[in-house]
Amino acid sequence: MILDMAALTHKGQVRAQNEDCLFYDVRKRVIMVCDGMGGHTGGHIASELAVQVVANALTSLRPTDWAQEDKVIETMKNAVFGANDHILSRARIDPSLFDMGTTIVALAFMKDRVITANVGDSRIYRICDANTIEQVSEDHSLVAERIRAGQLDPDAPEAKMLSNILTRALGMDRVTVDISVESLVAGDTYLLCSDGLSDLVSSADMARIVNNGEDLQQSCVDLIDLANQRGGHDNITVALAHVS
Repeated sequence: MILDMAALTHKGQVRAQNEDCLFYDVRKRVIMVCDGMGGHTGGHIASELAVQVVANALTSLRPTDWAQEDKVIETMKNAVFGANDHILSRARIDPSLFDMGTTIVALAFMKDRVITANVGDSRIYRICDANTIEQVSEDHSLVAERIRAGQLDPDAPEAKMLSNILTRALGMDRVTVDISVESLVAGDTYLLCSDGLSDLVSSADMARIVNNGEDLQQSCVDLIDLANQRGGHDNITVALAHVS
């Protein structure tokens, strides 16, 4: 399988600074997005720490390690837990950062499979050749959990009011990470994004823009432009990985 990657981040139209952070390395076959939270600088520090720790762990894997699914999964899990420890330790040293945290979505591509990791409400989508799109990740938010339990109508006013409350994030004392393994299919594109994109751009619009884009980088530009046109009320980050 041949990989192509691109990514872009923007502070949006409202926020004074960008607390999102991203990483991708097509040769190392790793891509991720983090959405930080917690005060003036805390969010950016948390997302940057998460990216550094997880990227360092995955890009340090040896070629022989990439042939072992269990090894890649173990490395991914331990890296996310390690990132959480780093964020908590930094917050203990600096009281002004006590409430900082971050989401994370990350992909590690093996020869014919991809390992996915998710904590929080940033998202991973899979876009297929037939203009179909599916959310691979599961949102870890109060609203999403109540909707899944049948306790809340997604169109109810309460859903909008509670939309920013996360049930999982790096920076919490206890963290659980969702890990999945997917078979790679030629022609598929994986889209990772912060909620600054998914809150304003529908999954159908994402699929249309990616499938009609002249290349991945232009698709990133077009997706962020659309989110900004629709208000850009949060930082906006998108990362794309195409399999051929």
